[in-house]
Amino acid sequence: MAVCEECGSHQLEIAVLEGVELERCGLCDHLQGNPQAIARLDERREAEELGYSPIVYPLVKALELVPTFHVTAASPGRVETNEFPFVFLRVAQDGLRDVERLLTSLEMANQSTRRRWVVECTLQRGLLFILRPRFWKPILEIDNNDIREARYDFKILADILSRDVKLSWWRS
Repeated sequence: MAVCEECGSHQLEIAVLEGVELERCGLCDHLQGNPQAIARLDERREAEELGYSPIVYPLVKALELVPTFHVTAASPGRVETNEFPFVFLRVAQDGLRDVERLLTSLEMANQSTRRRWVVECTLQRGLLFILRPRFWKPILEIDNNDIREARYDFKILADILSRDVKLSWWRS
């Protein structure tokens, strides 16, 4: 008979979450089973608690691995309002070198992404950096396919950035 890894209860029941069969404890609500599926569910919950879409949250986490970066807003984009995907980023005074490193990382990532990603800068109560895909058409012509392709890129960008911030060229 299976036992809850968290509390030792025998009140385990099968739960299918996001298409994956897991065991849920009826006493403490702990999930056990496929570790990757549980990690995805935990990340989804964390994203929602912080007010981010689970689609963009891995990239938010990767950017915030850099101590001089602070994500102020992020969106996977919305076709109905012609909103392209974006991440708004505040950078500490001593963080311009990290912006340069981010741009280097983006150049490498753009070889694997479906859209070319850029960083733009604007003035909104101080400098605000915007990481977004470049669309070579007017905003009103952005369609479902454009948004879908840009959303696909979030994981690629998150993986590459998470890797790069640990490498010696980033830290030097």
